Amino acid sequence: MTILMFLLTDTSFYYKSPSKAIAFSAILPGGGQFYNGRKVKSYIIAFLDITSFSLFAYNTYEYKRTGFEGYYWSGISYFITFLGIKIFSMLDAYIDAKMENSTKSRNEIEKRLKL
Repeated sequence: MTILMFLLTDTSFYYKSPSKAIAFSAILPGGGQFYNGRKVKSYIIAFLDITSFSLFAYNTYEYKRTGFEGYYWSGISYFITFLGIKIFSMLDAYIDAKMENSTKSRNEIEKRLKL
């Protein structure tokens, strides 16, 4: 509960914390992208993440039930796919947060120079 409260409290309205973006991506499928305001990307990543994990779980179940080796290797490939999507999601959330902050910083500097 304490970790969730830490993640939900933002220090500034404009600043996007890269570490919070990574934490959201690690905990929730597409959470870091949603935190950064990239909702469509968030839905796509969440769909891919949940689908790959579900296929991994299904193939693992079928392998245990039938003993057919094809299910084992399919399960392994879906698990590797799941991990790849999870790592991509975390890196993407970090980069989006950094880019968002740099764009806001640049706009703030330009605004101050014009005044």
